[in-house]
Amino acid sequence: MTDATKLRSLIGGLIYLTHTRPDIAFSVGVIFRFMQHPSNNHFGAAKRVLRYIAGKMKYGIWYSKVSNFKLCRFMDSDWASSLDDRRSVSANMFTVGLGVITWSSKKQATTVLSSSEVEYVVATSAACQAIWLRRILVELQQEQEGATEIFCGQQSNDINDEESNIS
Repeated sequence: MTDATKLRSLIGGLIYLTHTRPDIAFSVGVIFRFMQHPSNNHFGAAKRVLRYIAGKMKYGIWYSKVSNFKLCRFMDSDWASSLDDRRSVSANMFTVGLGVITWSSKKQATTVLSSSEVEYVVATSAACQAIWLRRILVELQQEQEGATEIFCGQQSNDINDEESNIS
């Protein structure tokens, strides 16, 4: 059995890194679930995340001035991926221009009965968060005209591929 205190410290550091590295949020979240009773496999997974980060040191989030100041949300979810309780995991990010301003990856609080239902649950959360972010933008005198676009599932993946020139 691995030293639980050492793993908790490592996971704490990885959680801190997720503030600037949304690409590790899902992996760190999965490892975090096992902090109470960790095994050597969990410690190995945490070290794999560290090796991944070490190999991607030049990557990061870049912000630049944009002429089209528009808030968009990209989201995706799986259906019942947790073998323990059959709950779904969803991931999302909001962007302004090409810069990511907020993101998350979390296990849903409820168990849903279909993949369509999980998309509705996540879309409802997206709409609430979009309203909150738009209010903040008004306070910053960056009010957006028009609707906030919310891209779900495969639609979100297709758009990200187009922006990355991936086909």
